[in-house]
Order: sequence, then structure tokens, then C-alpha cells
Amino acid sequence: MGLGLRADRRRAAWRLGAGVLAVSLGACADPTGNDPNVPDYEPPGTVTNLGGPAACPPAAPSSCPEAPSYVDAIAPLVKRSCLPCHSPGQQAADRDLTSYANFVRLETTDFVQVEACLMPPADAGPDATMSFADRTEMLQWFVCGSPQN
Repeated sequence: MGLGLRADRRRAAWRLGAGVLAVSLGACADPTGNDPNVPDYEPPGTVTNLGGPAACPPAAPSSCPEAPSYVDAIAPLVKRSCLPCHSPGQQAADRDLTSYANFVRLETTDFVQVEACLMPPADAGPDATMSFADRTEMLQWFVCGSPQN
């Protein structure tokens, strides 16, 4: 009976230790962003509401009736809407879009960002804003194979 009692006590102590451990782990503060019940601090000016689907209507054509001119239409749009951030010395210089080759190299990313209305961001300034027509033209150029025309 002495051995059985010791085994029961060890099991009880182990369960108690496991319970204490579970409670103590549960009481630890979650790192920022991991607790859905606690809002994270966001610096002033952070854009958190992008307006939803209504604010970003689909603009990509399903086919290519005619490719917009890179020289006449797309390059000026890139210069106005992208280069204020995506050029040497700017905050997004690691994604340099100052040349056709660089812009086409990041084509998939560029397409997704423009289609989802993530680029240019709302805080890029009024000159960088892309209208629905601007987005449609750039996305049509991508759909047409991004010609250097």
C-alpha cells in the first residue's frame, strides 16, 4: 500500500504542477498583436480603414483590346503616382521604379498593389492619387503584356 500511495501522490503532484504551469502561462501577457481582445497601439495617422470593396472597384480588364502606350500613358502615371516614394533616396527606394526594366521586374507585385488600391497609399499625397481611369489604364497595360511601346 505504501508504494501505491506514493504513486498516487506523485500523480496528484504532477497534475497540480501541470495545472499551475497552465495557469501561469495563461497569465503571461501576449506580445503586441497576439491578443484579439486587446487593441494594439497604432501611431497617429495610421490608415486602418481602407474603405472596403466599394472604395476600390475592380478595374482590371479581362482581355487586351489595345495596349496603352508605355511612353505616353504609363510612364507619366508611374512618375506622378509611384516615383515620389519608389525612387533612390525615398522611403521605398528598395523597390525602385524609375525605369521600365525595374517596373516590369516587379510587374506582379505592381499589378496586385494597384488592383487592390494599396498603391499608391492614401497618405502619399493628392498628386499621387490614381483615379479609376488611371488604375484601369495601368492594369490594362499589364494585362496586355506590359509592352515597352
